[in-house]
Amino acid sequence: MSDSIDRETVEQVARLACIDLPASRVDETAKQLAEILEYVGQLEQVSLPDDVEPFFGATESVNAIRKDELSPSVARPDILSNAPDSDGEFYQVPPVF
Repeated sequence: MSDSIDRETVEQVARLACIDLPASRVDETAKQLAEILEYVGQLEQVSLPDDVEPFFGATESVNAIRKDELSPSVARPDILSNAPDSDGEFYQVPPVF
């Protein structure tokens, strides 16, 4: 088992992630997590030229959210006319409980 990932750390991470990790898999999981961290450490050592810009996603889309503006709506009676049952103001539905 790795020095950086011990049983206690794996059990704590599993508890925080709400993962039911059997005791028989803790050592194996610790080894796998240590391998992942080792690989991330290798990635951190990669040096890139200064002219390489950070990559944040596969597309260059920008936030396409429209402004929240009032617009005409359908009249309540027209909407309620499509309901199987209403009290004139709200849809009427059967009780759930």
